[in-house]
Amino acid sequence: MTEKLKLTIKKPLSLNKQSQLFQALKPLHEQAKKEKHQDLQQQRQNEREAKQKKREEIKVALRWLYEQFPACFNPKDLKPLKLNIDKDLFSFLEKENSPSKVKLRDALNYFTSNVHYLKAIINGTHRYDLNGQQAEEITQEQKDFAQNKLEKILQSIKTKNQHKIKSSS
Repeated sequence: MTEKLKLTIKKPLSLNKQSQLFQALKPLHEQAKKEKHQDLQQQRQNEREAKQKKREEIKVALRWLYEQFPACFNPKDLKPLKLNIDKDLFSFLEKENSPSKVKLRDALNYFTSNVHYLKAIINGTHRYDLNGQQAEEITQEQKDFAQNKLEKILQSIKTKNQHKIKSSS
């Protein structure tokens, strides 16, 4: 642990001494600021790399889903998925080149948070299983939930775009 040094002064310093002390400590202060800035930059870079890695892992897991279950997972024809479809998928994860449970859940979360998927829920009547067969009806409560989620996503996108416009002006 680093201890902060305490400077105790029994009587006040003259202005000249204060100035000398300030000048002596200034390089240390500047160095500390520079190191803190470098640490923040490194931390941001690490965060960007971690996000990029996660995006790539999600893409790989989605590709696996598209290849293994084209009747259910088709990016050109999004179908509402059966509730708890992840449990059905777990038995297929033991195959070679299959994603882990965590990566599969991340991919499903990404897939079901897609604006077009939410519109498919709102406009659809049934949910589909892994074979592309109707599994269950979509309730009005589920449609309302999807509508609220869609509105939040669209509002978030609008806010980000407004922020970008303001910062570029």
